[in-house]
Amino acid sequence: MPRFVRQQVIEHEIGPTGRFVLRVTTPDVDLRATDGPIATVRVEFELRADNDAHADQLLERVRFEVQERAGALEVTEQRHGAGGVGSIARLLGMGSGRFDSKVVAEVPAGAEVTFDGVSSDLDSFGFNGRQEYRMVSGDMTLRDLGGDLRVRGVSSDISLRAEAPIRLQLNTVSGDVSAVAPRYDALHIVTVSGDVEIEGELSRAEESRIETVSGDVQLSIHGGTTLEVRALSSDVSVSLPHRAEGSRDRRRFVIGDGAARVVFSSMSGDLIAGSPRRSVPMPPTPPTAPVPPTAPGDELAILRALERGDITVDEAAARLARRS
Repeated sequence: MPRFVRQQVIEHEIGPTGRFVLRVTTPDVDLRATDGPIATVRVEFELRADNDAHADQLLERVRFEVQERAGALEVTEQRHGAGGVGSIARLLGMGSGRFDSKVVAEVPAGAEVTFDGVSSDLDSFGFNGRQEYRMVSGDMTLRDLGGDLRVRGVSSDISLRAEAPIRLQLNTVSGDVSAVAPRYDALHIVTVSGDVEIEGELSRAEESRIETVSGDVQLSIHGGTTLEVRALSSDVSVSLPHRAEGSRDRRRFVIGDGAARVVFSSMSGDLIAGSPRRSVPMPPTPPTAPVPPTAPGDELAILRALERGDITVDEAAARLARRS
């Protein structure tokens, strides 16, 4: 049976910080951040049909549902029973391998993004607002991100690479997790059997938490950290200079000044803590340059410097104040 390609294009202005929701079952998804205010979704369908007219008829049965509101766009795969488009394909008499689709979405970088997937793979790039990603069995690659992230997976492998500080809340059952960020302003990870790799600077203002049942954790950190381990049968290896305190079921490892605090809880998962390999620590805030003292008789020079634009009004006022 011949193959026919059809495309559905959706465009809607949501503004730089609007809301975008995408829900799919099987298509692979590329989610890209843009600078403009418009969200654009392109869905490409590959259909097997008798002829063009038949393909157009099938397209009407599988095209995505769209809800447009002021500042918001929601795009959802049609649901004909629990199986989504897969069920539609069966209803249309299209056997396994006779139907395929792919989604490419371009959305403002600061938008509030929600993604729900079942068995699709997701590649998300460049967002810095509030984001929520949920997946059942597909894998997720989240790149060049910042902002507030909530990530949930069932049997999903998750790879996260942030270019700016993030707040991360992540839950998974059996998939592995790899997260690298310059700084975690908040960190809470819960997993059952998946292994976890975390790299970056931890918050000094908020306690970080990593909880596993049997998953192992590799923690690569910048700066002083107090690592509290609450586990009975977990092995712990800390390769950074530290001092150890406490008993076996409640151990504490103090690295440097211990300013950041992370709690690791597990039944049988092991923990390895060491130096980062990839992330770069956030640079400290540069100190404010001191105002140079004013020599006697320099009032006129100060006013002339202000007139030329060499100094600001505040700097001029500060110098004259020191002169008085």
